[in-house]
Amino acid sequence: MFAAVGLQVATVFLAGLIAAGVSDWTSAKFLALGGAAAMIPNALFALRLAVQKGRPAESYPVVFFLGEFVKIGLTLGLLAWIMHWQTDIRWLALIIGLIVALTAPLFALLVVRDAPRDWPERDEHAAGGRGR
Repeated sequence: MFAAVGLQVATVFLAGLIAAGVSDWTSAKFLALGGAAAMIPNALFALRLAVQKGRPAESYPVVFFLGEFVKIGLTLGLLAWIMHWQTDIRWLALIIGLIVALTAPLFALLVVRDAPRDWPERDEHAAGGRGR
């Protein structure tokens, strides 16, 4: 989960640099603000799931769905705060930053290639050599 947050940070940073090169630093600022509105709740959600790791498995679905609900609410709240705090918003840059940050975790599986460490190793000899 933290890999997805790191990927969000990297993609929003790269998109901000591209926006600064193509347009100006004000657009890059709003792109970063839009990305931060999605990254901050996602990082808090990842931290909450990491805290939940050693606890009973029965409580995990409740924690997950309540965490998703809080994450969506916090994202909307941060966007509302940005709209209240800034007077002249560059909406296109803000929305692009939000979209970049929200789609970055979809590509986290391409970055994190190793299986979880608790998966058992597959033994080719025990399977009788099938699957070749």
